[in-house]
Amino acid sequence: MKTTKKIGSVLFCLLPTLLAFGIQTAVTFAAVFLKIFLEIFKKWELFADGQAPGDLTESIITPVMASIMDSQFLAAVSAVYAVLAALVLGFWYWKRFCPKKQPRRSISSIINPWMAGGLAVMMVGMQYISTYVVMLLGTLNPSWYQTYEDLMKSIGFGDVTLVLAIYSIIIAPISEELIFRGVTMKYAVKAMPFWAANLMQAFLFGLFHANIIQGAYAFVVGLFCGYVCYKGGSLYLSILFHMMFNLWGTFAPSFLNYSGNSIFLHIIIFAAAACAAIAGISLYLRGIKRRPAREEAAIG
Repeated sequence: MKTTKKIGSVLFCLLPTLLAFGIQTAVTFAAVFLKIFLEIFKKWELFADGQAPGDLTESIITPVMASIMDSQFLAAVSAVYAVLAALVLGFWYWKRFCPKKQPRRSISSIINPWMAGGLAVMMVGMQYISTYVVMLLGTLNPSWYQTYEDLMKSIGFGDVTLVLAIYSIIIAPISEELIFRGVTMKYAVKAMPFWAANLMQAFLFGLFHANIIQGAYAFVVGLFCGYVCYKGGSLYLSILFHMMFNLWGTFAPSFLNYSGNSIFLHIIIFAAAACAAIAGISLYLRGIKRRPAREEAAIG
């Protein structure tokens, strides 16, 4: 009986991811159907004016396919999905995990300069570690990297727009943290030890990205986000870390990444990145201990 209940609890942890995937699918289909409807309406006006709209493929399907592959369209669809997912999962998180009678916490009880510095150092280390994860997988299977690169170009990361920047730096971190480090991990830690819960939510986070390269580094980053959230006792902390990570990834100049062929330099950079990640964790944990003791007890 206990085993069945345990399995049920673990399976229940999959629901937030499935719900998010359902929202994403619904928004995507709705956007495509809206594009088709607008294209038909446009051609119908031409037809009503006595102009021949041409065959179905040339007049409707081809323009629709071109428009839905446009980077601005993809970024807008992603932003709409993420906002809806944040609202739905945020409501779930608020109803299930936010105590109604607990007093509002001060900023100093959530984060202090030591913790902020630790997150920044940790983030820089994680940027380079995730880059080497991508390089390793790309070396093992170049087609994986090509798929990932094509996806990034289609979304518009080659030429960042305002919509893409807002989505990447603000909307996506809030939405994804609510889904994976919020609802998913909250349920998971009730069903299993933290290390297993962290692995599970990070795996689901990687799987949700639906390609090997992006999924692999999302898994690694997800592990750190889960650690930050759990140790700091606040989802705000992993949201901040995620925003910092995406900000660097979106706007960091290319010269900060070494792309030469020196294996020695690559080893040095990776070792430095690992040291930065460890140092960031150390600073972060030290900062947690320096939070006001009276308020610290209320975090739970």
